[in-house]
Amino acid sequence: MLILGYNEITKDFHSLIVDKDVPQGDHFLRGDPTDRATLLRAGIEKEDTLIVALEDDEDSIYAVALSRELNPKIKIGAIVKKAENVDKIYAAGADYVILESDVLSREIIRFLLVPRAASFFDRVVLSDELEIIGVDLPKEYEGKRIMDTDIRRRIGTVIAVKRKDKIIKAPSPKLPLQKGDTLLFLVERKEINKIREMMGQWIYHRD
Repeated sequence: MLILGYNEITKDFHSLIVDKDVPQGDHFLRGDPTDRATLLRAGIEKEDTLIVALEDDEDSIYAVALSRELNPKIKIGAIVKKAENVDKIYAAGADYVILESDVLSREIIRFLLVPRAASFFDRVVLSDELEIIGVDLPKEYEGKRIMDTDIRRRIGTVIAVKRKDKIIKAPSPKLPLQKGDTLLFLVERKEINKIREMMGQWIYHRD
């Protein structure tokens, strides 16, 4: 994974971070992240995932467009500061776009883009009290609407659905679920063990 922009959101990622002012170290490359030569030096053509989180939204939009040109197959997640720039950066080629002020969405993008060990039950800690959990859709629910399952009763409200290379935020209860979907929930940490036990029979492992 490659990251453009060094800030509070990205500094804890253990991947190559490109920016004009970064610390010395193996995980940092000092340079202009909107410059073609810098991106090529960072190896963007060989990367499969990119996060763009520059201080200026216009720079982020340009960086996304340039990155998409240099690597048409790369998966791009972008973080913008202004809501009016969301559509612009999608148009530039981003796959996922979130507002910097949206903490929950920020953690969702971490969940979706950061490589994780394969398991049927993934977790992202938000605080001492809250976590995001993600579970693979059980086969018995494929083709059913969320409202026609017992998912909400047994676990809680689905805050997002990952479907192939797309994320459906705040999905409608009428959304039909599809094979391969990953469901994301916001839960209290104290409930994790109970939820894990409760899900035991209807969660299947990823292949």
